[in-house]
Amino acid sequence: MKRGESVEEKESEEAEVAGAPEASESQNLAHSNQPLVSQAEPNFLKILEQMIQFMGQLTQAVSPRDTSKAPAFKTPSLKAPDFFDGAKAYKLRLFIQSCQLIFHNDPENFFYDRKKVWHSTSFLTGRAGKFIEPYLSNISNEDPSYLLNNWQLFETQLFTLLGDPNEFRKAEQELDNLRMKEGGQVSFYIEDFRSLMSRIGDWGERAYIYVYRRAMESRLLDQLASHPGNFDNLQELIHITLELDTRYRERQKAKASHQEKKPPISGANSSKPPQISSSKKPYHRKNKKGKIFQVSKDKPHAALLSKENKLIGSEKERRIKEGLCNYCGGKHPFEKCFKRPENRQGSSKGFPSKQGKA
Repeated sequence: MKRGESVEEKESEEAEVAGAPEASESQNLAHSNQPLVSQAEPNFLKILEQMIQFMGQLTQAVSPRDTSKAPAFKTPSLKAPDFFDGAKAYKLRLFIQSCQLIFHNDPENFFYDRKKVWHSTSFLTGRAGKFIEPYLSNISNEDPSYLLNNWQLFETQLFTLLGDPNEFRKAEQELDNLRMKEGGQVSFYIEDFRSLMSRIGDWGERAYIYVYRRAMESRLLDQLASHPGNFDNLQELIHITLELDTRYRERQKAKASHQEKKPPISGANSSKPPQISSSKKPYHRKNKKGKIFQVSKDKPHAALLSKENKLIGSEKERRIKEGLCNYCGGKHPFEKCFKRPENRQGSSKGFPSKQGKA
């Protein structure tokens, strides 16, 4: 037993001797690494802190904003579209345009076609309401090709069933017959032109430029002829014609204002009073019996005399009452009337003349 124990003890001692260098090496390595870890620790923590901050910023950028903290921006509310019953086909385009304005004004709420179609169907009545009624019975259908989930399909079906089949042809004819009125404002012409242009679609830039110039009045065509440029762009041509028309109207107002303030022309005849031309046309007068007779203006007193060349009774009474001369009607006694022949003859015999005493 002693021999066996001695063998085991010997083996354990050898193992301890063999493991001693390894333990010492690990202890030495631990002691040697301790300053390195202590040196790298601050840099590592700093890098880790920067990474955490970066991840936080990235999360805030990707995650949706909290709308409860800041008030959401709201665009001005627009007028709701008018109800469309399908009775008047030309109103369909106005209805669709009103809906599109609302969608573009609030793209966040009308991001999906489903909401666009549902909102538009709430304004359909009459024939248009009957058109959409069968689709509403299957409103839970989420198929993208279903009419209630596809705005383009919804719009196409409305124009096919309830629109004017000759709308484009009528618009083309109206545009072909469109003419600007002589002396009219070019802005009114542009409004009509653009309205028809939107109904027709894409004719091409050159075609629209040709039609636009052809329908203008001669005054603007003359002004464009002296204006530099080839006018290859319709918008540029419209802008120039508006500017030319504005300048023309400002000049017309200035000329009219200048003529109103212009003094009258002075000349040799300006000091003469205006001569009133006497008309020789006869005028009408009534006698005592109520009969109407003509009196010549060359002899205005003829109406006051009878056939015997004497004053009529009413006139004679008036002159006596007012103290007037029975011969000439002047404000002097009959005896002193210088228009009487006997007084004119006797002026040389002592009667005073008109100029004074002899």
